[in-house]
Amino acid sequence: ARLREAASAERAECQVLLTKNVGGEAEAETVDDKEKESSGKVLVRQNPLTAEDVIETRIAVVGNVDAGKSTMLGVLVKGGLDDGRGKARVNLFRHKHEIESGRTSSVGMEIMGFGASGKIIVSDVPGRSLSWEEIGKRSAKVISFTDLAGHERYLRTTVFGMLSSSPNYCLLMVAANNGLIGMSKEHLGIALALNVP
Repeated sequence: ARLREAASAERAECQVLLTKNVGGEAEAETVDDKEKESSGKVLVRQNPLTAEDVIETRIAVVGNVDAGKSTMLGVLVKGGLDDGRGKARVNLFRHKHEIESGRTSSVGMEIMGFGASGKIIVSDVPGRSLSWEEIGKRSAKVISFTDLAGHERYLRTTVFGMLSSSPNYCLLMVAANNGLIGMSKEHLGIALALNVP
């Protein structure tokens, strides 16, 4: 209660993430019953006054062809599960040939917004997605994803996307059925050469 009161004085919100020996909804399972110390993790985030105050993290998504990059982003950003036939990724494609082939050939951009309490910003109306402007206005933190091509043929486009988006992090998708093969190794090398964690 004191932490929430102090945070509200600074236009911030508190979200209890995890507690130990405190009780409540965020209580973690304790392995050792002898441990009596109490602790917790609390997210305190200030509501931004201007668009410049919004925290932004840029993530470039790379990996071999058919590793599931666009599908994962479609599920994360749009909020609906994939049907096994590419329903989630089709929402991200920009060109007709991408929809027909099921493969990304361009640099795609998607964003996810989070409020000051850490909750994801989504539309109140089922089936309606928010515009980037609406997400930006409601968010205290924004994660922007750059969906890059995995096919060897589009390596130049992928390198351009990595350089132009200036990512804070690189997310390397590895298909569970194939492992680290083909262009995954190339993309990993490019990320290391650019010093992108």
